[in-house]
Amino acid sequence: MAALLSEYPPSAQQLTLRVRKLLLRIIPDVHEHVYPGWRLISFRMGSGDQHKICWLAPQRFGVTLGFERGAELPDPNGLLTGEAKQARNVHVRSAKDVDVPAIAALVAAAVALHRDR
Repeated sequence: MAALLSEYPPSAQQLTLRVRKLLLRIIPDVHEHVYPGWRLISFRMGSGDQHKICWLAPQRFGVTLGFERGAELPDPNGLLTGEAKQARNVHVRSAKDVDVPAIAALVAAAVALHRDR
């Protein structure tokens, strides 16, 4: 992970690590996998892509938190963006964008969706 993050400015690294810490706290039995070629960190509840809950993609000016089944998530705070068939994203550009309760609610809902499969 350090090699992946080293490609980004310190502010983006800090935001990525802050959101990662939140994910590690919320997702039970999480497995992390770094995809250097895709420049992202995947978070799964089990092995294989079918167990993917979300991912972090560091950006030059922040980090993107992506949800595999984001189109199915409740989003009362309007954080999710994107128009893919399933995936949706939250763009975190600064520390003030890290609304822990709102992001935590999205992550918890993504975990619940996975369990309901």
